[in-house]
Amino acid sequence: MSKRTRERDLVSDLNDSEFGRALEETEDRKTDRGRRIEQKTRQLCQQARRALNLALAAHSAGGALDGVFVIEVSAAAGCGRLLANVAVPGGHSVTDALKELRERAPQLRAVVAGYISRKRAPELSFVVAPLGGESYE
Repeated sequence: MSKRTRERDLVSDLNDSEFGRALEETEDRKTDRGRRIEQKTRQLCQQARRALNLALAAHSAGGALDGVFVIEVSAAAGCGRLLANVAVPGGHSVTDALKELRERAPQLRAVVAGYISRKRAPELSFVVAPLGGESYE
């Protein structure tokens, strides 16, 4: 065996093609994992929005939350905290609605916890705005 053949064999032993492919697959997996995490976050937010709307519809009997509904839920600080954008219909006080949402936050969090498939229930925060761009009361 010639010296050149031995050197080529040594170089090919050092450059493991399977290892190179594994590195490439790792990068692809990271991209796929990122997409899955985004999808799961969107799914969690949709589930939380549905649960909150059902809870608000069921428990608003003549209170400040009559006709109030959740427009959108977004994740903040990972998935440990959810921010719910709530619309208040005209003729209702935005301040009173926010106050009642904050008072009911533990019950609403329990409803969300029962509706989603997570180990820990996320904390809830609310942003309240009048429906239709009306002024705040």
